[in-house]
Amino acid sequence: MTATPDRFLFIVSRGNPKLARDLQQHFHGDSTVEIVVDRRYGERRQQAVEIVEDRRRTDRRARPLVDKELQLTSYAIVTLP
Repeated sequence: MTATPDRFLFIVSRGNPKLARDLQQHFHGDSTVEIVVDRRYGERRQQAVEIVEDRRRTDRRARPLVDKELQLTSYAIVTLP
């Protein structure tokens, strides 16, 4: 029985589109690697005029280690199952 190979997601900072293009060219044809540009931009939820219970306790996209890597190196690598 052979195990399926890990898949990798490269998340590239929106401020570095050249890096994203270079990585896409380098990994072209490699089905285990996906390159995406970080599309997150601040907090999406606005303050409500009236107090409404927020069902989401945390932002589902919050990944402190990924955020830190994006700030420090312009990219982060996430292993996907």
